[in-house]
Amino acid sequence: MSDESYRSAPVSQHVRRDTPEVTFEDFHAHEYVVDTVTPYGAHRHPEHQLAWMREGTMQLRIGTARWHLHRQHVVWIPGNVLHEMTLLTAGRLVTAYAQPDFRPDGRRWSHPHVFEVDELAANLLLHMRDEDLGSRRRSRCVELLFDLLDSAPERHDVLALPRKGIAGHIADHIVADPSDARSLEDWARELGVSTKTVMRAFVADTGSTYGQWRTRARMYASLAMLSAGTTVSDTAGDVGYRTTSGFIAAFRDEFGITPGRYTERASLTQD
Repeated sequence: MSDESYRSAPVSQHVRRDTPEVTFEDFHAHEYVVDTVTPYGAHRHPEHQLAWMREGTMQLRIGTARWHLHRQHVVWIPGNVLHEMTLLTAGRLVTAYAQPDFRPDGRRWSHPHVFEVDELAANLLLHMRDEDLGSRRRSRCVELLFDLLDSAPERHDVLALPRKGIAGHIADHIVADPSDARSLEDWARELGVSTKTVMRAFVADTGSTYGQWRTRARMYASLAMLSAGTTVSDTAGDVGYRTTSGFIAAFRDEFGITPGRYTERASLTQD
């Protein structure tokens, strides 16, 4: 799509009533279904992007930041920002692209940002996958979507992934196998460093201790399993918990709801 083909379009409360209605070329959404780990190498594009992992989890790298995102997050990536995305599990990625001059006003829209996606915003994204959606309805949907996201809370519960080095090495192993039971001392002995070195590396890169970070990583891994229909008891074992009650307590502490309640909410945005 050439830059010359882009046309101005109404956005949220910043609508100009004399602008053309939004077409599929102005704002389009797609859904990609994957059955394995799927990397999208470092790239950039002139369009702005909204990305929502409807099922499963993904890792996003922008600059020195690495984020681990799940279905309650929708990420905004402004145009021409270099980013690298990896879908870590089988699942469904819903992604939408907007023309370069199609951006709401405000500081939060000038840099990558993680929003909370609610049921209405999620269903608007799903609705706009339809290429035959009329321009007037698409205009209204886009306007409402940006209105919702403009007032949506920023999500700070993304899992910060260590960049590289000792903490990054350990984190990659735990993301690949959240049931990995190696302790801080086990990792230090295996890597030939002190436990203080490992602990400092995690705090420096993530702001959390090793134990806090591993618990959060396990909770994030459990979201994909629960969304895929795995039972709570099986999920508990798969992410390294000896008892289901221990897993439920940790899940509630992290997300404020039980695993069963999360599964019920997740089903609201299923077709």
